[in-house]
Amino acid sequence: MNTGGPRFLVEVFRRLVKDRFSFHIIAGTVSDMFSYTSSGNDDRINIINLNAINYRVLLSEQPSNVIRYLYKAILTINKVMRELDIDIIHLNSHFPNLLTYILRISYPNKPIICSIHHLEEMHQFPDLVSKIAKTIIQDLLEVSSPCDVVHTPSNSVKQEIESLSIVNKNNIVVIPPGIDTKKYLSIAKNPEEDLFLMIGRLEKRKHYDHALTAFRIVVRRKPKAKLFIIGDGPIKPYLAQLIKRFSLEKNVFLLGTVDEKTKLDLLSRAQALIHLGYPEGFGIAILEALATGTPVIAYDVPPINEIIVHKVTGILVKKDSVINVAEAIVNIDKYDFHYNKLREIAKKYDINIIAKKFEKLYKHLVKLQG
Repeated sequence: MNTGGPRFLVEVFRRLVKDRFSFHIIAGTVSDMFSYTSSGNDDRINIINLNAINYRVLLSEQPSNVIRYLYKAILTINKVMRELDIDIIHLNSHFPNLLTYILRISYPNKPIICSIHHLEEMHQFPDLVSKIAKTIIQDLLEVSSPCDVVHTPSNSVKQEIESLSIVNKNNIVVIPPGIDTKKYLSIAKNPEEDLFLMIGRLEKRKHYDHALTAFRIVVRRKPKAKLFIIGDGPIKPYLAQLIKRFSLEKNVFLLGTVDEKTKLDLLSRAQALIHLGYPEGFGIAILEALATGTPVIAYDVPPINEIIVHKVTGILVKKDSVINVAEAIVNIDKYDFHYNKLREIAKKYDINIIAKKFEKLYKHLVKLQG
C-alpha cells in the first residue's frame, strides 16, 4: 500500500466517508513508507494488514507469498462478510482479481468490482515459465474474471481488456485516477535550468535505466544537468550500480521516498518530469507534474499519449529511443510551455471530481442489489 493505485483509492475513500460510506481495506502488506493518519470521518476506513507480501520484491518473484496472501485474503474477506453488512466487494489489481472465482460462488448476489490498472507485456517476463504464467493468470483468468464491473483508468486499457476477455466486454467502466489539485496548483513554478525529475516505484517496467542511459548522453552536452529520482522498489540496487558504472554520481540522485514538501519543491523547480513507464495504467505522477505547471518527457505510448499533447503539455518521443529522450532533455529550452495551460488540463482530474464518479458507481451497484 505505497504504490499509486492503492494510495489513490484511499484518497477516494476519504472523500466518500463524508457521504456515509465506510471501507474495510484488506492489504497484502502496508509498507513502512505508507503514511496514513486517521482523523475525522477516517475512522470509517479500516485497514487490515495481512503482512503476506514483501513490497520490495515484484509479485511475480514471490509466488509462495502470493499463494499465502490469496489464502489469508479469502479467510479475511469471509470473516468480514460474516461480521458486517457489506454491500460491495472491490478488488484491486492482478492477483486480488483472481479471488472473484471463489467469491462469486460464496456470494453470488454481491456486487463485485475489479480494478485492472494495466496489463503486463510479455517482454517484462524473462523466462518461458513466467511468460506462460502471465498468459494464464492475466490474459485468460484475470480479464475474464466474473466481475459485475471492471474498472480501468484509461480507454487504452479498456480496449486491451475488450480484445482479450471472454466475458468482460460490455461491463467496463473508465474512471481515471485523481489528485488533490489544490495542493499542487498553489505551488509557484520556478524552474531551474537543467534540473529534471522522475517519480514512481522503482521497477523494471518504469524504464529508469533508459533515463540513466539517456542522461549519460545529456551530461556530455550539459555537464551540470541533474536528475532526481523519487521512489523506492526492487531495482533500486541495480540503478545505484548503473549510476556508478556510468559515472553519474554528481548528476543523478536516488532520493528514495520523500515527504510531500520535498516532492512539491522538486516539482516546482524541475524543468520537466521524465516518465518512461510502460505498460502503464495512467500515470499519477504525470498529473502531479501538470498541476504544478511542469511539462513531461514521455514515450509516445498509450495511455500516456491520451494525457500528454506533443509540444503543448510535454514532449512525446519514440518508444525505447534513448537517443530521442536525450535530445528532448537537451533541447527542453527550445519549447515554449505555458504553465497555466498545463495546470488547466490537470484540474479535470481533481480527486473530488473523480470521487464523485466512484460514488455514482457504488450507489448504482447498491441500488441494483436491492
